[in-house]
Amino acid sequence: MNKTLLHPLRLRRESRSFTDALYGVLESKGWFTLPKYMLAGMTGACFRFSVHRELHPDSATAYNWMAEHFVACDLIGITTSQWGGFHFTPTFPLYQEQAVLDIKRAIDSGTGAVVWKDGFVIVNGYNEQSQVFYYLDGLTESAQELPFAGFGLNVSPYAYYQIYETQIETDLLQIIKESCIQAVFRAETPDVMLPEEDYACGLAAYDAILEALQSGRFHADGAYETFLVYASAKKDAAAYTQHAVSYWPSLQEVAAQYSRLSLIYEKILETKFMQNPLPSTPVDDLTGLFRAAGEAETAAVRAIRGLLREPIANRFHDIGLR
Repeated sequence: MNKTLLHPLRLRRESRSFTDALYGVLESKGWFTLPKYMLAGMTGACFRFSVHRELHPDSATAYNWMAEHFVACDLIGITTSQWGGFHFTPTFPLYQEQAVLDIKRAIDSGTGAVVWKDGFVIVNGYNEQSQVFYYLDGLTESAQELPFAGFGLNVSPYAYYQIYETQIETDLLQIIKESCIQAVFRAETPDVMLPEEDYACGLAAYDAILEALQSGRFHADGAYETFLVYASAKKDAAAYTQHAVSYWPSLQEVAAQYSRLSLIYEKILETKFMQNPLPSTPVDDLTGLFRAAGEAETAAVRAIRGLLREPIANRFHDIGLR
């Protein structure tokens, strides 16, 4: 039989991020049975926050995919292999050939793969005779076709895939505590892959957003997409920390601050200015809400530091080290 297609596999574009695709694969395997917001929290994904200083559309996907996606899976006990690069490099054809083999091997083993196709999608099958992959993008119910020879040839210059191998036993409380440490790290540490003159990370992203809104120098389409994606992330952070309180009651203050943060982002989405594209003039209502959001997230991070002062201090200059 030339056609192999995995069922059931779904991609629901709810967080508009890598988490959507990862959840679709792990849920289908029975490797993750908790709600999606728990995956966003346990992997630290909902705590990542980086923006282009002019709010370009790539703000929500501008981060070190190789590092963060590996850590995300490692935190929840999933062993994985991945590759990422640029399709204009001389060695790309070799990596493309290997990617096709790796993804087909994953499908044959009954596991979908996550691929970048100007967005994170799930490859859930292939047809050897037609030399195509089938993938889910969350925009339509039916699978789309991607020729083997088209892997990595995106509008953006990036090529990426991740495949999933095995699951090992983990302790949920320890994952929760580690994810909170990762939240502090991501709030306070710039992404080494992003030039600071162009991007701001963590809590510093709020100053960048305020500067862009007040000056009017921002990408109107990009601002809308950026705020939409991060509103979803803050909602996940609130739901995750609230759920985590049942395992770690001391997290109550942290959960309260993230709930406050999520409510502020809801108000941001409800303002008359949240149009696509955003108005290009300075928006006082939005700047006030983002100031309040920055205060809430700072309070959440401060509360985590209070709970985990010793393990964070023991990591010295690199609290992201596990």
